[in-house]
Amino acid sequence: MNIRKPKIKTRLGLKPIAGIAILVMLIGATSHFAIPAMAQVSGNGSSNSVNTNTNASANAGATVNNSVKSNNQGARQILKETLQDDQLTFNQAAHLADQTYNQAIQTAQLTHKQAIQDAQTAYRDAMQQARSAFQDAVKSAHGNATAIIAAMKVRDQAFITAWTTQINATASANVAQDQAFMTALSNQRNAYYQALATRDSSDGTAWVTFYNAIGNATLATRAQTIWGAHVTDDNAILAARQTRITAMENADVTRDNAVGSSQTAYATAVGSAAQTRDDAYGNPKAWNIALAAYETTVGNAQVTLDNAIASAESAHATASGNADATRDQAIAAANAAMYTTIAGTYP
Repeated sequence: MNIRKPKIKTRLGLKPIAGIAILVMLIGATSHFAIPAMAQVSGNGSSNSVNTNTNASANAGATVNNSVKSNNQGARQILKETLQDDQLTFNQAAHLADQTYNQAIQTAQLTHKQAIQDAQTAYRDAMQQARSAFQDAVKSAHGNATAIIAAMKVRDQAFITAWTTQINATASANVAQDQAFMTALSNQRNAYYQALATRDSSDGTAWVTFYNAIGNATLATRAQTIWGAHVTDDNAILAARQTRITAMENADVTRDNAVGSSQTAYATAVGSAAQTRDDAYGNPKAWNIALAAYETTVGNAQVTLDNAIASAESAHATASGNADATRDQAIAAANAAMYTTIAGTYP
């Protein structure tokens, strides 16, 4: 930005050197027409006195201009250094926020992976124990249908318990991961936009200080308003993004719980059908009829599960779209308000 240096004027509205030159001419004219004898008596001494005064005044004017120029240069250098420092501080804060976010995401992923593995291991172990117990019970039954049926029911119930335990553990792990993701994102957004607002605020103060230093109160006031509008915009954008993060966390958790619940309902339906099927063991005709009924029940339960998961995903997609739209509208409104405020600072 080019800054016009203020002109040093006398009360007559003239630069000092020009005023002195006119004064010398007036003195010369007066001496020539009114008091020629004084010129003769004074001789070269009077001429040297006028020249000395003229040089002194010229030097004084040059000193003032140099002082103003030096002050402007100093103010500009301070402004430049402040803006550079502000940007460096912001870059460091943004980089740290990204690093912290990435580390949090990695930690959440590793924790989720371990939880899933633990759930799968527990499920396999429980299933193996149930099978072993059933085999031992069948050996002990020595072909007794009633004893075998009882063993089958115990086995199937153990299967369902192991299955639902795994489902619940998986759902909990999914919820924990999604919450960790959103917490990490929220922290990253907070750190970034707070650093941005701090930078803009400091930049605004630097510009106001600069304009005041060079004596331009109008631009100082304008800079204060403009940069204040930037800070307001930064905070509004942060609020809009945080609102979306909260909405998405709720949507993620709702979906995870809905999927987990539907899977549990499916497992329960299958387990109940298996118990009914087990009662027909020992009678070939009844057993096959029971198997047919079991397959029908399982098929229907599978359809119900598929529809429930699809419904949960659809609700999640709708919530996500609404959250995005709300965020985008809020950001657009904040930006429009900022530019309107800035426009108002100009005549």
